[in-house]
Amino acid sequence: MKKLTRLKLINWHRFSDVTIDFGDSTLISGENGAGKSTLLDAIQFVVTCSTNHFNKAAHENGKRKLTGYIRCKTGRENHPYERTGEISAHVALEFYEESKEKYFVIGAVIDSATEGQETVVRYLMDNVMLEDEMFKIGNRPRTITEFRSFNNKNIKLFAKTNAEGKKMMKQRFGRIEDKFFQLIPKALAFKPIDDIKDFVYSYVLDEKEVNIDHLRENVRSYQELEKTLEGVKNRIEKLSEIECHHKAVVDCIQSDRMYEYFMAQSDLDLTKEQIGVLQDEIRRESYRLEQLNAKCSSMKKELENKEEVRTLLLAELNANSDFQTLEKQKKYLKELQEKEEIQYQEKKRLLESGKKAGQKVKRLLEIPDVDECMKQYDELLHRLKDTEDVVSAQELIDRAIAYKKHMSTKLQRKNLEIQSRLNEIAADLQETEQRISNLKQHRFSYPSAVQLLMSRVEQELLKIGRTAKPRILCEMLEITDETWRNAVEGYLNTQRFYVLVEPEHFDIALGIYEKLRREKKAYGVGLINSGKLEEYDIAPAGSLATVVESKSIYAKRYVNMVLGKVHMCKRVDELKQYPVSITPNCMRYQNHVASAIRPEIYTTPFIGKNAFKVQYEQALQKKEDLNRQKIECKDRMTHMEVTLQWLEWDDDTDVKYRITIVSELKRTGLEIEKCETEIRNLQQNTTMIEKQIRADEMRKECEELKSHISKSDRESGACELKISNAKDRLVECEDECIHKNELITDIAQKAENEIVLWKKEYEKQTGDKTLEQFRQNFDRRRKANNTTKENADKKMTSAMYDYKTAFDFGAAATLEAYPEYAAVQERLVNSELLNYEEKVRKAKLSAEEEFREQFLSKLQENMKQAQGEFRELNKALKDITFSNERYEFLYLPSKSYGKYYDMIMDDFNVVQGESIFSGLFHENHKEVIDELFSKLALDQDNGIKALDEFTDYRTYMDYDIKITHEDGSYSLYSKVCEEKSGGETQTPFYVTVAASFVQLYNNNIGGEAIGLVMFDEAFNNMDDERIGAVLEFMNRLPLQIVIAAPPDKIQYIGPKMQETLLVLTDDKVSFVEEYRYASGRK
Repeated sequence: MKKLTRLKLINWHRFSDVTIDFGDSTLISGENGAGKSTLLDAIQFVVTCSTNHFNKAAHENGKRKLTGYIRCKTGRENHPYERTGEISAHVALEFYEESKEKYFVIGAVIDSATEGQETVVRYLMDNVMLEDEMFKIGNRPRTITEFRSFNNKNIKLFAKTNAEGKKMMKQRFGRIEDKFFQLIPKALAFKPIDDIKDFVYSYVLDEKEVNIDHLRENVRSYQELEKTLEGVKNRIEKLSEIECHHKAVVDCIQSDRMYEYFMAQSDLDLTKEQIGVLQDEIRRESYRLEQLNAKCSSMKKELENKEEVRTLLLAELNANSDFQTLEKQKKYLKELQEKEEIQYQEKKRLLESGKKAGQKVKRLLEIPDVDECMKQYDELLHRLKDTEDVVSAQELIDRAIAYKKHMSTKLQRKNLEIQSRLNEIAADLQETEQRISNLKQHRFSYPSAVQLLMSRVEQELLKIGRTAKPRILCEMLEITDETWRNAVEGYLNTQRFYVLVEPEHFDIALGIYEKLRREKKAYGVGLINSGKLEEYDIAPAGSLATVVESKSIYAKRYVNMVLGKVHMCKRVDELKQYPVSITPNCMRYQNHVASAIRPEIYTTPFIGKNAFKVQYEQALQKKEDLNRQKIECKDRMTHMEVTLQWLEWDDDTDVKYRITIVSELKRTGLEIEKCETEIRNLQQNTTMIEKQIRADEMRKECEELKSHISKSDRESGACELKISNAKDRLVECEDECIHKNELITDIAQKAENEIVLWKKEYEKQTGDKTLEQFRQNFDRRRKANNTTKENADKKMTSAMYDYKTAFDFGAAATLEAYPEYAAVQERLVNSELLNYEEKVRKAKLSAEEEFREQFLSKLQENMKQAQGEFRELNKALKDITFSNERYEFLYLPSKSYGKYYDMIMDDFNVVQGESIFSGLFHENHKEVIDELFSKLALDQDNGIKALDEFTDYRTYMDYDIKITHEDGSYSLYSKVCEEKSGGETQTPFYVTVAASFVQLYNNNIGGEAIGLVMFDEAFNNMDDERIGAVLEFMNRLPLQIVIAAPPDKIQYIGPKMQETLLVLTDDKVSFVEEYRYASGRK
C-alpha cells in the first residue's frame, strides 16, 4: 500500500508552517473552529485537484474558497483577511510506497497577487521526503517559480491545470479509476442517513446526465408543427367563413343589379306613359284656347261702342265752367287723398318699425344692468303715434343707437372667440375621427416623425429585397400585471414609440434617419440598436421589467435594459431604498429626486392588445365630449346671435327719420276737409249731375267689359302657358327617354346573358300590376336586399377584422380587399396545408428516433451499468463479515415507476424500423409514452423541473440491503431500520463506503495503490460499542483511515487508532500536538 506519512502546510488558513505525521489510522480531534476540517480539505485539495468540496461535512452548502484558506479569512467586515499583499502557499503530502520501500511527494503551490486571483500548480517528486528548504527561503515561502527552480531535479511531473493534475494523481496512486475523485468528497461529507435511497444516490450511484435537449426540441418542434398545422386549419376555417359571407354579399349585389334594371325599365315605361299624358293635355288646352279667343273678340267690339257714347257725354260736361271748377277740386282732393294715403303708409311703416324696435328693446330690458336710456326709449316707443317733440325724441333715439352699437361690438368680439374655439374643436374632431378610423384597423396614431421614419425604412428595405419590417416598440410588448400598467407606460413615455429593426438593418435605418434629419423632417425619434443588448436577456428580480413580456427577443432585451434598473415599490416610503424606483401610482424616484409622472402621459395606453380597445373607447369618449362642447359653443353663438339681432338699430334709424310724419299727416287731414267742403258746394247743379251720372254709368260698363276682356286674356295666357309647359315637359320626357334607354343599354351590356332572364322576370312581374305598384314592391325588395347586403358585409368585415387581429394580416377589411383573403385561402389549402402535414410527419419520425436512441437507449445503458456496479459492490461485500453479518445490495424495478422500468428495459425499443407510436411496443407502453411526451413539451423552466426525475436512471429502481445472519436467515434493512436505534442503522452504510474504497483500490491496474479514506465528523449518533466495532472492522481492511471528530469522541475512537492528533488554536494561529494516553502510548 502507498501510505500517507506526513502533511506539510505553509500559509494554509491559521496554519503558518506545520508538518503533521500520519499513521496507518489517524484520528484528528479538536474543538469546533480549531481547524480539523481545514486539514482534511488540504489533503482533499491535493488528491482530488479540486476546490469544489471544501468543508462539506460541516455545511452541506459550504462556500469556503481557496482565497479564504491561503489568506486566512477572519469573517470580520473591517479586517476580512489576516494575510494581505502577495502570498505564496504550500500543501504537500508525503507517501511511503511499501513494496518499493521508497517515498514520494505530491503537492500544490499557490501564488496569489490579490484577493480572488490565485495561480495553482501541482507536482510529483519521486524518491524524496519532505524537507523545509524545499518550500522556504529562510522564513519566506518559495513562489511557484522559486519552488520549481530549486526542486527541478526532483520534480518528475508539473501540472498547470486540474485535468493534468488528476491524470498525474491517478497514475501515481496506482492507475486507479476516475471514481476516486467522487468517492473522496462523498466520504468526507458522509452523514448519518436513514433512507437507503438517499445513500445510494449520494455514495453508490453517480448522477449521469441524459442529454434530452435535442429530444425536447424535436418533441416541441413536432407539437409546435402540429399546433401550426392546427393554426393553418383554423385560418382556413376562418377564411371559409369570410368566403361564405362574401358570397352572400356578391349574391345581394347581383340581386341589386337586377333590381336596378327593374327600376330603370319601369322608370322608362313610366316616362313613356307621361309622354302620352302630355300629348293629350296639349290637344285639350289648344281647343280651349280657340274658344277663349273667339269670346274675347266679341267683348272688345261691345267695349268700343260704349266708349264712343261716353266720350260724347264728357264733351258736353267739359263746356260747363262749374263743372271744370268741380273737376279741378276733385283732382286736388284726389291728390290730397293720395298724399294722405302715402303719409298714412309712412306712418304705418313708422309704427311697424316702432313695434319691431319696441320688441327688441323689451328683450334688452330683460338683461341686468341695461343702460337707463333704453328704458326711456321704451317709453317713447309706447307713445310714438302721439309724439310731438320731434327734436327730443331724435336725441333719445341717437343715445339708444349709440348704446346698441357699443354692446354689439362687445358681443361680436366674444362671438369671434367662440368661433375660434369651434374651429379648434373641429380640428380636434377631425383628428379624433382619423384616430378612430386607425384604431378600427388596429393602427395607433403616432407622431408624424415616427411614421415618416417607419415608412422610409420599410421602403428602403423593400428596395434591397429585405422582407423584414421595422416595428414600433409598444406594439411588441405586453404587460402581465395591470397594477403596474401606468408605471410602465409613464416611465417609458416617448420611448414607447422608439423604432426597432433587426440588428443587421440598424445601419441602413440610421442612414435614412440621418438623411431625414438633414432635410429637417424628423427629430426626436428613438432608433434602437438591438445588436448591442445581448447582456439583457434576464429581467432583474423585483424590477419593472418583470411585468413586461414580448415575443421579440430584441424588444424584451431593450425593456430589460431600461426597466430592469427600475425597482417596483408598493409604497412611497420604500422608494428611497433603491437608486431608481417607482410606485403603481407613478411616483418616481431617480437621481435622489422624487417626482410624479404627469397623468396625461399614461392615461392613453399604447402597450398590449388591450391598448387598442382602451384607446378606441377613449377616442369615442373624446369624440362625444368634443361634440358636446361643439353643441354648447353653438348654443352660445345662437344666443349671442339672437342678442345681436336685438341690438340691430335699422328699425331705430327708421323711427328716427320717419317720426316727423305724425305732424305732417295731421296737416294733410285738415286740407282734405277743406277741399271736400268746396266740392259739396259745386255739386248743387242738377243738369250737370244727370249727365255726370250717365257718364259714370257708361264708365262703369266699360270698366266691367275691360275686366271681362282682361280675365279672358288671362285665361288665354294661362292656357297658352299650359300648352307651352306641356310642350317643354314633353321635350324633357323625350330627352329622359333617350338617357334612360342609354342607362338600360349600359345595364344590359354589363349583365350580358342575364338580361334575357331579367326581361322575362320583368314582364312576368308587371303583367298583373300597375307600374307604380311594381315600383313600390321592388323598391321595398331592393331596400330589404340592401339591408341583407349590409348585414352580410358587416359579418364579412367583422370576420376580416377578427382574421387580421388574430393573424396580423395586412389587407384591409373591405369587400375590395377580398381577393387578398381568397389568395391566402387558396395558398393555405393548396400549398401550406400539404407542406405542414408533411412537416408534421417528418417531425414525428425525428421525435421517434430521438426518443428511441437518446432517451430509451441511454437510460437502459445507464441502468444496466448501475446493475453491474451493484454486482461489483456485492462481490466486494460478499467476503466481508461484520458482527457475523454480511450485506448485499438489492436493486429492483421501482414500485412507483414500474411501467417506465418495463418500457426502458424492453428489448423491443432497440428494434430498428419500428414506430414507437404504433405496433406492439406502443400498445404495451402507450400510457407511459404519452405522459413522457406531454412533459417533454413543457416550457423550458417547467419542463426541466418535471423531467429531472424522469431523466435520472436511478429513479426507476428501488433499493434495499439484505442482511444475512450467521444462521443463514436474513432481514431487509428497509424493515429493521424502523425498529432499531439510529446508530445501529448506520453500520451498513459505513461498511458499504469502506467496501467501495476497497473495491476501487483493488481494481487498480498500476501495481500497488493507495488506501486513503477520510471521514469528517464521523460516527454521530453511534454508541461506543458500535464505533469500536466499525473501527475494528475497517482496521482489518487494506485501507488507511483518517477521521476527524470532536474531543468527546476521543475516548471511543482514539484507542482504535494508531495516531491521535489534537488541533489547537490561539485565535490567530493553529497548530497540531500528538495526543498521549495514560498508559504512555501516544
